[in-house]
Amino acid sequence: MTFKFKLFILIIFVFSALFCPLGLISSADEYVYYGAVPSRIYYAKPRGALPGQGEYDLSKGFTIDPSSIANYGLLCIAAVENDTIVRVYEMPSNRLISECRLNGMGKHFVKIPNGTLFKVVSNKILSVLLVGGNVAGRELEPNLSEAPVAQTFYTSTEGSFVGREFVFIACQGLTDTPFKIIALEDADVTVMREDGWKLTFKMQANSYKVLQLISFRAYRVKATGNIMIQSGRMGGRYTRSLFIPTPQGGFMGTIFYTAATRRYWPASDDGFRISSLEDVEVEIWDIETKNLIQKVIVRAGRGVSVKPRANVILVRSDKPIMLEYINNGTVGREFSYGAGVTYFTVKPSEETIFFLPTNSTVQTYIFAYKETIAYIDDMPIKMPADSYYMITTGGFHRIRSNRELIVQLIHWPLTPQFQGIESFGTIIPCAQTISIKPKVKFTSIRGEGVTLTYLVAAATSIVVIVAVILFMRKYRRGI
Repeated sequence: MTFKFKLFILIIFVFSALFCPLGLISSADEYVYYGAVPSRIYYAKPRGALPGQGEYDLSKGFTIDPSSIANYGLLCIAAVENDTIVRVYEMPSNRLISECRLNGMGKHFVKIPNGTLFKVVSNKILSVLLVGGNVAGRELEPNLSEAPVAQTFYTSTEGSFVGREFVFIACQGLTDTPFKIIALEDADVTVMREDGWKLTFKMQANSYKVLQLISFRAYRVKATGNIMIQSGRMGGRYTRSLFIPTPQGGFMGTIFYTAATRRYWPASDDGFRISSLEDVEVEIWDIETKNLIQKVIVRAGRGVSVKPRANVILVRSDKPIMLEYINNGTVGREFSYGAGVTYFTVKPSEETIFFLPTNSTVQTYIFAYKETIAYIDDMPIKMPADSYYMITTGGFHRIRSNRELIVQLIHWPLTPQFQGIESFGTIIPCAQTISIKPKVKFTSIRGEGVTLTYLVAAATSIVVIVAVILFMRKYRRGI
């Protein structure tokens, strides 16, 4: 080995040590997560409370609660595997904000200032939770015993919203049981906390279990069958919007499981919104009682709002739909506060229809990992790699693209004009796992033990058999 070659190797080594202290992340094993922190994190409350049923004299105006003013969102990052390299960048400058190396169930917290766009890059899959808002007047810190409840579904160790293993950081208050494990298949489930605490239980398909977890602790959940994990609340005066993933993969599908509520706040313009590109019949089931709650017809390009009264529901259709829980942010005599930070994803060549709140300030970021040609409301948009496009109008929208897209919605009420978002929490999906198609054996809600997949296959087989019989009869008769 010559002296010049040795010197060249030494220079490369020194350069790597100085500028890439945690090693390189190649595009072949790169996992990317995009997001934006709301520009306004605070709560403007009505000045004039009236005695009685929580009514307000809105003519007296609003005032910003000083104890609610926050200056940053908190990224709560958990590693699935050992030797996970994590880097957080500001966008579009690509300035490095933070970096670390984590082992399995290792945690990393990063404060991101209000109004900042960011991306998280790692060499292995992560759980990335964005949470924000003060807690009882205190700034949000990972050493607090409580946190805002995240209104979200959690991603599995494979990156989709359904699976048999999950690693995540919990966020909730000191009381309540906002976490729900929804079993899609029969499963033995084990919940393990970072300090060694463990809980095991059995679940049947089409059932759920509620849990209380400790804020800012890392958890690993393992199951012998496919499950989904959700946290948050539906209904009430201060509900948060949520795009609901399908266990079939992505957000356009024919089967959905989600928490609901038996009590909706009368003055809130909220509820589940079902949208479809085709005329479709939709069934909504209560998975506790195994009863059909209602059937609705959704017309092509339109939507239907429903308020099914159940703790957890199964929504089923014969054609693809989008399911959302939306609070439009309406303010009336009984003041209600609808806001939210939530995500959905778009698969290549899969046209997606969705609804954005109509009485809210809306900031919808559409992120592209690779150079993308997207058709947004039929308008062609060329998006460079690592870029975003923004929608600020409510109502129905459509997206179709040749690449995977990540869409983040941030919204808060229009009234008052200076309103903000008090608190939020959401899991950020990974760009590289958007097109995963989970393999789930769906069981009939009636519990006959026949999977929905098999029912469809059986129905198709019957149609084919009948067609063959009719053909043979015609053939024998010489018709």
